[in-house]
Amino acid sequence: MRHSNVKMIFLVRIVRLCHVPDRDKPDNTVSLELIIQDEKGDRIHATVGRSLIRMFKQKIKELSLYFMKNFVVGPNYTKLKYMRHKLKLAFTHKMIVEEANDHLFGMSIFDLKPYEYLINKIDVEESELFDVIGEVVSYGEVESHNQGDKIITYMNVELEDHERNNISATFWGEFVDQILPHLEGLSHEPVIVVMQ
Repeated sequence: MRHSNVKMIFLVRIVRLCHVPDRDKPDNTVSLELIIQDEKGDRIHATVGRSLIRMFKQKIKELSLYFMKNFVVGPNYTKLKYMRHKLKLAFTHKMIVEEANDHLFGMSIFDLKPYEYLINKIDVEESELFDVIGEVVSYGEVESHNQGDKIITYMNVELEDHERNNISATFWGEFVDQILPHLEGLSHEPVIVVMQ
């Protein structure tokens, strides 16, 4: 299949936006990877390549709504498939992205999967992005890991869903900083997290 330019205008929400760092220089971004969703809830992976990052980095934000046109559609041959969609969008220098306001456009941004899907590997791709929700029922000490010339903190947690199924997860970096005050707070309220 050849790549094709799409002239149509689409109204979409960016439900995920990831900065992919350079392996050797983690402070440098090599691409922006997006999951965009239309008003029906259909999702597709989109990429902003290295040469276009400056052009779009300040224009797009996660959870915002945009009119988009002049992108390229092609087959999704990437090893890490964030979505099962066979196609993928690529931003181009001719692409137009304008922020939109439409209060009727839904905010259903989560793709929640039951723990059973993870535990028993039911209909789950290794690199597919989806969400889980659960209560933090236990957690370990904050530890650190050397990554190149940076020290990154991490913490192991155990989550429990509404059916009392448990899974283990590891929070890294800023997520540790965000959750620690809730875990170590004086309140005895449960700590519920939604994570991808």
